[in-house]
Amino acid sequence: MALQAYKVEDVLVFASRGTEAKMLAAPALRPMEEWREDVSGWVALRAERTPELDDLCDPSREEPYIHSAS
Repeated sequence: MALQAYKVEDVLVFASRGTEAKMLAAPALRPMEEWREDVSGWVALRAERTPELDDLCDPSREEPYIHSAS
């Protein structure tokens, strides 16, 4: 499946699903220990689909990744 653009707060992630995007972005936003202590914050964290940014995806990449300019 092609990678698609997702925004998780201010982090741009390319992934095939929102859950993948969320899992990649979360440690970039806060240390995992903080997420463990704030489970409600983790649950509230959303990966918003941003199709207008799909063209920024590196076509040579096949695995989900955080966009370096975000």
